[in-house]
Amino acid sequence: MKDATQAPEIDFDALAKEDELHFSNFKVSLADYPLLALFAALFCVVFLQFFTRYVLNDSIAWTEEAARYLLILLTFAGAIRCQIMGSHIALEFVDKFYGRHLKWVHVFALLASFALFATILWSAWELIQRTSFQQMVSLPFPKYYLYAGVMALAGVNALVIVAQIINGLKTATRS
Repeated sequence: MKDATQAPEIDFDALAKEDELHFSNFKVSLADYPLLALFAALFCVVFLQFFTRYVLNDSIAWTEEAARYLLILLTFAGAIRCQIMGSHIALEFVDKFYGRHLKWVHVFALLASFALFATILWSAWELIQRTSFQQMVSLPFPKYYLYAGVMALAGVNALVIVAQIINGLKTATRS
């Protein structure tokens, strides 16, 4: 009889096979290199911030703002990759309840995502108009550069979603 305080047995071979199956489909494409470059820039800025603050005890002022803006851009750029790959977080267990209507549910989800990115596009445009004269606090750039970057990335994501909606409507009407 097993003691209740003992840790359960872990099947490492099964976990390794699961990892191999998961990562066998993972391919780095040409479109991933800008994301990797953005992530590397973010890593370098955060490391510089950490090094100057905790090792040299004299923090560089612009690193915090640069890290924040790079993270924002990385988020919107990564959202494009996730949208293309279909790897956004989803409630997959709900899918089994819709049966033959699942394709229409996915089209609805894409329409809701498009509405979100259309709102982001509109908001970014408004922010560009309102902050065109403002400078970033510690970086020598106008603030609207960030909003223009967000707007461009959200626009690309909206275009990807439109293509997926058209594809989804074609497959949903066939069945």
